[in-house]
Parts: sequence; structure tokens; C-alpha cells
Amino acid sequence: MKKQKITRILAVLLALSMLVGLTACAGGETSEPSAGGETSASEVSVAENDGPLTPYEEPITITWAVQASPVQQFIDGDTYDDNVWSRLIKEKLNIDLEVAFSADTTTDAYKQKMNVMLASGEFPDVVRWSDRTFFKQAQEAGFIQPIGPSFDAYATDAVKAYETNYAEAFEGATIDGVLYAFPYMNDNFHQAYNLWIRDDWLENTGTEPPKTVEEMIELARIFTEEDPDGNGVDDTYGFALSGTVTQNNYATLTGLANAFGVPGFDSTGTFFRKDDGELTFAWIQPEMKEVLSILRDMYEKGYINPEFTADDVSTMEEDVTNGTIGMAYGPCWGTWHPYNYSYQADGVITRPYPIPEAEGYTPKIGIESAKTGDLFMIGAGCEHPEAIVKILNLYEQVAISSDDPNDFQTYWANEQYRFCPAYIGIPTELFAPVIHEALEAGTSEGLSGTALEYYNYVVGFEDGSLADDTNAYGTWGQMNLTDQGGSMKIDLDYKANGWTVTNVMENERPEIWLQNSSVLGDMVNTTFVDIIVGNQPVEYFDTFVENWLNAGGQETLDALDEMYPAE
Repeated sequence: MKKQKITRILAVLLALSMLVGLTACAGGETSEPSAGGETSASEVSVAENDGPLTPYEEPITITWAVQASPVQQFIDGDTYDDNVWSRLIKEKLNIDLEVAFSADTTTDAYKQKMNVMLASGEFPDVVRWSDRTFFKQAQEAGFIQPIGPSFDAYATDAVKAYETNYAEAFEGATIDGVLYAFPYMNDNFHQAYNLWIRDDWLENTGTEPPKTVEEMIELARIFTEEDPDGNGVDDTYGFALSGTVTQNNYATLTGLANAFGVPGFDSTGTFFRKDDGELTFAWIQPEMKEVLSILRDMYEKGYINPEFTADDVSTMEEDVTNGTIGMAYGPCWGTWHPYNYSYQADGVITRPYPIPEAEGYTPKIGIESAKTGDLFMIGAGCEHPEAIVKILNLYEQVAISSDDPNDFQTYWANEQYRFCPAYIGIPTELFAPVIHEALEAGTSEGLSGTALEYYNYVVGFEDGSLADDTNAYGTWGQMNLTDQGGSMKIDLDYKANGWTVTNVMENERPEIWLQNSSVLGDMVNTTFVDIIVGNQPVEYFDTFVENWLNAGGQETLDALDEMYPAE
């Protein structure tokens, strides 16, 4: 019975690539161009001796922009120029990859590169970026070209299946009916926040994970005052907070705000409709006064590092590695980053818990529309746009649907997938339902490809055979079903409870928002920090709301109300 259930789920989740059509990735397959609606882009025909995975007779070069990241792993001397993917793509497709530039995505470096590129019009062949304003401006300026015609002509059936199963994601990559980019596959339930707590500090202090906000505050006190690391030194902080307090990352106040019914998400927030249909903005909700009052009190009592305003991602990583913080709100991927650092350094497990609830409130958790997310764009100067589709086909065949576990380990694990200039971004989280079913059944029967590898990671971490594997720790933290479960069980429970709130604003955005969003976001963070550290009283929040509305917030709300009318 369990096996049948797993099989049914796999059939439904075609986007997980467990399709009969996945076996159709042979080099000789061709796909007919779409005969659907009229577009401004011309269709592409496939030569008789060409196909979705046919190598070029003469080598061609594809240039790409590298999103550098501190999580990237370089194995056996590999570099962004020479790695498992550059060698495979050369071997299978006769395509030489050339790095146009690399820039760090954990700072403003990559964003600055994007701005320079937009100003100059000098685009590499492949660019990955999520900013929809950038996307629209690049298309209007003629700096990128449609991928749709090449996708219709060259994509394998397995790759085309994503367009069906993630229709909203593809809609978000479409301008005036033409596909101008290849999108990440999105179902954003997993953008929800969890409370991450060190196992050893709970054990050392004889405490339990908090279920209420009051219990969370008390645990922060204990972690600060009662020497949870047992070294006899007053060097710990119970609650972590970063200088960008609303960032979409760890050490944010967002999870606490969610408990009070504020569906915040990043500094640009969430636009949502209240029960009476009124359109509003998350960070101007009156409940934020209570949230900020709590954090101000925790700061005054020393539960939060007094220098938190200077903390960014890199300094927070140091705090995790050095074992000076015990608890933080953060996204679902904590065991991948940053808590992999403390696990690698000291074998300490930090695991997720549901956000503690506030009495009298129903949690609301903000998530982005599935029409938003990263895009792979093709520069207007790219002479072989079909080459990017061929690379996607190769990625699907090797990194997703291959039954050879060595392929997964070689081309996906240890962040190796990031070396592919264009790949099918299926968040680990979207495999959760089938993996949970298999874990409950106690068998991997019916699983294959990527889902099977994730299952093996969880089982291997729990039985100890993969205890030293950081991929296993990362996957286990998301997918396990022990006790309260990993972050995916928690986030799926949020969704089942009806707590998630999707941002009303999709890809179409008011001009006033495009002009003022960064200013309004900075206003949110500056005000919240000022109140927390005592530079402004909690009552100043009311002035902030007035200022936010007058600085373009109200105009944005009015414009969004017309763009996305209540249903």
C-alpha cells in the first residue's frame, strides 16, 4: 500500500523528474517547435543532424556570469574555469565555457556588477539574476534575447515537463507572451521561518524547545546567563540578531513577527490583504510594536549581542563557528548554512523548531509568489541560444534523473551543480512529500534519481554511516521526521494550518515601487534597529508608518490595488 502511495505521488510531482519521459534524453531526440500563439520571436527549426544533446561539430564558446558564494566547494583543484561541469559540457556537447566575471552574492558585489552591466549593455551569454526590474529593463533595452524559440525546438520532453508543472514560474519568466528566461522551479512554502536551536545547549541547561514566545525569551535568558557551553566564561548570547534585522537570512526578527500575525519577508516586506479585503504592507502592522518592544527588552537585558548592528552574514558565520550564539530565527536551509560550520567544527547539531506562538494571535508567514525567483537570461549577443537549452538537457539527464548515484555525487553534491552555467533549479524542499512518504514506509522502493539520493542522505545520517557527510547533515536537517521533524515537515505543517500568506505583488510592479523600494526598505530596517537599541521609543513606530506611507508607500498600495484587485 505504501509503495502504491509513493508511486502515485511521484506521478503527480512530474517536476521532480520521475517521469516516464525522463528516459527520452537520448542524443537523437528532436522536439517539434511550438505551433502555439503568435509572438514577436521567430521560431527555431532543428537541422536534420542536430538534436537536444547533439554535440557541435566545431567547438563553440559560451560566456557566463558566476555568482560566487562562500558555500561553493572546489574539489581536486577545480576552479570556476575548470571543473566537473566545464569538462562534461566540453566532452558531451563540444562547448567551451568562459567566465565573463565572478562576484560574491553574499555582499553587494554581484548586484553592483549587474547594475554596471545594465548601464553598459555588455552582457555575457548567460546571466543568472532574480531582480525583475533588471529583467524587464534588460529586455526593453534589447540586452537579452528570448529563450522560448530555442526551448521549444531543443528542450527534451523531460525538460519541457517543467513548463507544465511549474507554469507560474515560467509565467514569471515571460514578457508579452514570449519566454525570455529559464526560471527556477518554485513552490515557495519553504520560504517560511523556523527557530534554530543548538542541541548541546538545550541538553547542558536541561531545557526544552520553546512553544510560546514567553518560553523563547526565557530560554534566551538561560542561554545568556547560565553558561550553556560550560566553559565558565560569560561569553554567550541567547538570541542572535543581525544588523539587517529583516533580511531573508538567518538571525532575523521575521520569525518573531510571524508569531504576532505579521507576514513579513525581507526588508521589502509582503503586501497582503487583511480579512476585510484591505491591501496593506507587513512591516507597518501595529503588531510590530509588540515585536520591537520584546526585542528592545531582550537587547537591554543582554540576551542579544550589543554589537549586533555591525553583524553581517560573514560575522554571523564566525559566531556560529565559535559557538557564541544558541538560538536564531532563520530559513529552512540552516543545516546547509550556517550551522554546518558548528557541526563540522564541533559535531554540534543545530536543528529547526516551529516558531513559538504568541498568545491570542494566529501566525502569518509571508512567502513570495511562485512567479518570482532566479532567472537564467541569454545575452542578446549570444550566437547559439540553443546551446543553453542543450546544457539544461544535459543537466537534467545527469544531475536529476540519472539512476547512477555517482552522477549525483559528482555533478550535484557538494555544491557542484553551481558550476553549471544554466541548470534546473529544483529546490531540495520540493522533494519533501515523496521523501517523507518513503521514510514513513521505511523503504526507498519506488524512488529514483535525486529523490533517492536525498532519502539515502537522511537514512545514512541517522544510522551514522554518513555522519561526516555535510550533504547528509544538510538534507537531514530539512527532511527528517524525528520528533518535530526537519524544516520541511514544519513548513508543510504551516501550509496545512493555513498560516502562509503569499505576496500580492508578482512580477508587475508599480513605477513608484521601482523608484522607492530600496529607500522604503532601508527605512524599515533603520527604524526597527533604532527602536531595538533604544535610539527611538517604541511609540516612534507610529511616526515611521506615517513616513513610510508618505515616502511612496501609500502610492504603492494604491497602484497595487489596481494591478492586483481583490478576487
